[in-house]
Amino acid sequence: MTLEDDLRTTLQDRAARPASRPDPDLWENVAAGVWRRRRRQRAGAIGAAALALTAVVVVPPLLTKSSAAPIPATSVPPTTDWVAPAWPPVVFPMRPSWVPPDPGTRSVMLIGPNHHLSYEREGSILSAEVGPVTGSWEVEAESTHRSTVNGRAAEVHVSSTYDGAGPGDEFVGVRWRLSDGQWAQVLSMGPRKEPEVLRFARGLTAGSVAAAPPSFKFAAVPPGFTLQHESDNYMCVAPAATVSRDGSPGDGVCVQVLSERETPAEPPIVTTVNGRRAEFSTSTLTIELGKHRWLELAWEHGTTRLSSDDIVRLASGITVRS
Repeated sequence: MTLEDDLRTTLQDRAARPASRPDPDLWENVAAGVWRRRRRQRAGAIGAAALALTAVVVVPPLLTKSSAAPIPATSVPPTTDWVAPAWPPVVFPMRPSWVPPDPGTRSVMLIGPNHHLSYEREGSILSAEVGPVTGSWEVEAESTHRSTVNGRAAEVHVSSTYDGAGPGDEFVGVRWRLSDGQWAQVLSMGPRKEPEVLRFARGLTAGSVAAAPPSFKFAAVPPGFTLQHESDNYMCVAPAATVSRDGSPGDGVCVQVLSERETPAEPPIVTTVNGRRAEFSTSTLTIELGKHRWLELAWEHGTTRLSSDDIVRLASGITVRS
């Protein structure tokens, strides 16, 4: 399952959820979908309330007991110096000059090489995506036609229904190519009609929208690693070469804070990170933070080039922000 499949599933699940039920943040659910894919043995996502943090927690540096078996992959040589992250803050590289009335909560996130801006309210979703990778339409169109966005040829997809659509809801998608060669796309699920969606798309012009402060701070990362994914309470770092290809974390490592845990399928290897209990499995390192919270790092078993010591070194320099 690709990242776009996860996004599609999340969007459809959100649209199908009754408005009377409390909804976690859309993009946090998208991140949880990525997480589920990377942890194939484990199911379920943690909602916004379950991920809420009450304090800043620093995982103190350095491993004090390293009994974990090494991950069977080529490690960064121990003599190689790690580097302080130098990636820029996440910003959506355009600014909307107009948004529909009462659009909902705004969020900005990074998925691989593409940046996303979304507005979400009670199952109504309006999102924009910009980057070198073409986004997915998410919904099968009943009709398609051509239009223009700021003088650029655009493709428009429309459907009067989709999974979970309410009375009067419809899907509208607009995709066009920017003058610098990047792709831009706007998707709408909800009560908005095509003229409103096109107005929003045409209003995406020069400027930027900053993301909220990241949930985690990394003291150091392996050489060649950069930010691959950033959303609320979820971040991934990966080799820069893989980030440029698509939205999959690939051979990177993803981080989140859990407020509840599932029982491991197999007994984990227990170690400590500077006095904090930690558990290794084949694809996760989980560190107790106290107050029913755990810092969890996850990777795709058999693809990461980091050893268990590398994973611990990465974890030891992570600051969890409230």
